[in-house]
Amino acid sequence: MNYWAAETLDMPQAHEALIGFLREIAVPSRVATRHAFGEDTPGWTTRTSVSVFGGNAWEWNLPASAWLMQHVADHAAFTPDPRFLAEVAYPMIREICDLWEARLVRREDGLLVVPDGWSPEHGPREDGAMHDQQIVWDLFQNLQEVATTLEEAGARTGADAVPVPADLVEHRTRIAVLQADLAPNRIGSWGQLQEWQTDRDDPTDLHRHTSHLFAVYPGRQITQAPPELQRAALVSLQARCGQRGAEVVTAAGVSGDSRRSWTWPWRAALFARLDEADSAHEMLRGLLTYSMHPNLFATHPPFQIDGNLGIPAVVAKMLLQSHDGVIRVLPALPQAWAERGSFTGLRARGGYRVDCAWRKGRVTALHVIADRTTPGPVEVIVDGRRRTVQVRPR
Repeated sequence: MNYWAAETLDMPQAHEALIGFLREIAVPSRVATRHAFGEDTPGWTTRTSVSVFGGNAWEWNLPASAWLMQHVADHAAFTPDPRFLAEVAYPMIREICDLWEARLVRREDGLLVVPDGWSPEHGPREDGAMHDQQIVWDLFQNLQEVATTLEEAGARTGADAVPVPADLVEHRTRIAVLQADLAPNRIGSWGQLQEWQTDRDDPTDLHRHTSHLFAVYPGRQITQAPPELQRAALVSLQARCGQRGAEVVTAAGVSGDSRRSWTWPWRAALFARLDEADSAHEMLRGLLTYSMHPNLFATHPPFQIDGNLGIPAVVAKMLLQSHDGVIRVLPALPQAWAERGSFTGLRARGGYRVDCAWRKGRVTALHVIADRTTPGPVEVIVDGRRRTVQVRPR
């Protein structure tokens, strides 16, 4: 959560520091992973707490490295650089794909599941917990997209040309097949997105985690899926807030374990991805109202920075999204902000800067600038209408 704003708020250097950290911890983590899971285990993952010096503590968090690769893929998507793709992004993501190629288990029905998984800090362990399934799906999607972009870069001539692994296409195809075989998201008996393979979700559960909604945010599997899965995700999210079926989920109605500083911005981002703008705004109000010290440090006693750093990421998410190949302008603008506003310098995937102004909920000025990519046509959604615009350079 601390890095969710890095690219959209034009702070790629923050992601570069994280990626450098990941390259360092990969070295001792390979050793720890082999010791824990067998000497022939490829790739690496970590426990929940990890340090640059090789420290690895508390529970093994098996999908941790797959989740962390999302940051590598995001940096490649927001700041296109053929050298970074070839030398850093593709090799790093591929190594974690190797781990999951080796660890996935094929059930009798032919589908692949993550063995002995859990939904962090919540529920039983079982094969195919949706949190794990969704993160591995996201990893495989990121590999395919990075590989495709790298292939295109390798086809160029001149200074931008980069070497491409000889088996890149074959490997990308193999990962696509594995991704298609992953046990899918399921809709349960009360219309919810299931947290586990078995339909055991409790509609009165107010647990602070919504781990099975990773595929909504920071993933994107659900928001690119059929509408019924998006509706199921919304049912789960509303229920976890204690307001199933509410037209707008209110901050005051969220109670108990769900009133945690980092929980508010994550749920705001989930609502924003599901086009529930006013509910997203209510989650921001909840953080400021119930989980903030007088000095504006987020609580979760006594203090946890995730809530603070989650806020700017969510605000940007409400104003601009680009996770599905389209630049969406004001996708989750709440009524409280609709009268008049503007932003400048937000970033969209593909290497674009976006400036925007609006009045009474409708865009009055929009500039999409190709300052880190080649100018050309790009798909945008403005005021609910999809159109192709010719993007100019800086």
